[in-house]
Amino acid sequence: MESGRVRVAGKYLLQKKLGAGSFGDVFLGQNTETREEVAIKLEDTQAKFPQVLAEAKIMSLLKGSGIPKVYWYGTEGPFNIMVLELLGSSLEEVFNKCSRKFTVKTVILLAEQILTRIETVHSQNYIHRDIKPDNFLLGSGKKSNILYIIDFGLSKKYRDNTTKQHIKFSDKRSLTGTARYASINSHMGNEQSRRDDIEAIMYMIIYLHLGTLPWQGISCNNKKEKYRMIMDMKLSLTPEQLCRDMPCEIASMLSYAKNLRFEESPDYNYMKNQLMRISEKEGFTFDNKFDWNNPPSTPKNKKKIPKKKKNKSKASIKSIGEEIKEPPPKEDEVSTCLATKRWPEFSDRDKIFSKIQSERISPTEITTGDPKTCLIF
Repeated sequence: MESGRVRVAGKYLLQKKLGAGSFGDVFLGQNTETREEVAIKLEDTQAKFPQVLAEAKIMSLLKGSGIPKVYWYGTEGPFNIMVLELLGSSLEEVFNKCSRKFTVKTVILLAEQILTRIETVHSQNYIHRDIKPDNFLLGSGKKSNILYIIDFGLSKKYRDNTTKQHIKFSDKRSLTGTARYASINSHMGNEQSRRDDIEAIMYMIIYLHLGTLPWQGISCNNKKEKYRMIMDMKLSLTPEQLCRDMPCEIASMLSYAKNLRFEESPDYNYMKNQLMRISEKEGFTFDNKFDWNNPPSTPKNKKKIPKKKKNKSKASIKSIGEEIKEPPPKEDEVSTCLATKRWPEFSDRDKIFSKIQSERISPTEITTGDPKTCLIF
């Protein structure tokens, strides 16, 4: 082992921390044999709702474009670990870079890929149950225009592999996923199925174009009341009201999603055809050229404002000085623990994994309501 460096599964070198979430931390890593960069997800084995190993098993089973490759998973010391394909930015990240509003073209191009990904997952007998922009990542390098679906920690098998027997309906489930995008049936405490992924996708599509959803920013005394108010707004707003300033086909798709039956297989082709109609009306093609690929160009007749001359020598000295003064990244406590292998002595886990409280809801947090029968579309 290299001095001061940490290896996972014998050959994956742990490098800098990329991000943190309520279910663990993600690090940049490298395969020491192939020099390929990877992502390494760490989760405390004593987490309240451990998910990494279950997520890794599901991802290992799923095949198809836009599904990240899992290279290794297992437990080492006090950590559940998954090593997987390194991807690029999430939709939420590029959304923020694009002033929190995508053009119709970009939304439709993304929607087509999102529907294709969830169709791939559904065809292999799983539902995702946590659809949101953070869980769709762009590929890296030559795959930068391919959208990947990630985070299967809350995913569930909805039918048997062999018999195709669908899971039974229940009205005694908890609200699982992210409240902002959760389906109405999920809010009601009903068992989720394929229809709920589709409805969540529609809320996400609306969010990516309009920049917000009406139920964002609701302030209540407690989460249960907040989630009830979000559900009430989703019930009261018609698809046409919700999809204001959007092509009418989006409202039709939302209406279709909300009226799917529990065991019904979504008509993915119908939804993709609606997207195709929008592209024809708007006059664009599915060329995978997104907003972040094509920054607004400067009009030819617009005069360029001359830049003020700067003292190059001073600027360069300042730049070099800043680089020299910047201290090298310190080894974090996770790396130290892994490097020394002092598992029995390592007990102060809270210092490593700060649990980020977000809108994501654990599978056992809340149970709500009675089932409501939807009208058949």
